[in-house]
Amino acid sequence: MHKTPAQIARSLRAFRNAHRLGLLRSVRILPGSDACEAARSQDGVEYLGNVVPRLPLAQCTRGNCDCKYVPLGSERLRRPGGAEPARPKSKS
Repeated sequence: MHKTPAQIARSLRAFRNAHRLGLLRSVRILPGSDACEAARSQDGVEYLGNVVPRLPLAQCTRGNCDCKYVPLGSERLRRPGGAEPARPKSKS
């Protein structure tokens, strides 16, 4: 499904907010089934929450971009309940 510019902007804002809160480590671009070379060249590239490029990429040669963002969570997000890790007790 092709996303509107407003939907893309909303996703980017959500990614930036999650990154700021420590819930998001980075974002990857998942090329669509008929992705252009620019999108395929992004394989494995991780972007921090404040530098995620807009989709479609500026170099996109497809009329209808079906690439997606894939968020990668932080350690804080992966722990049950997002709780901080238990700290070792000091020996007193």
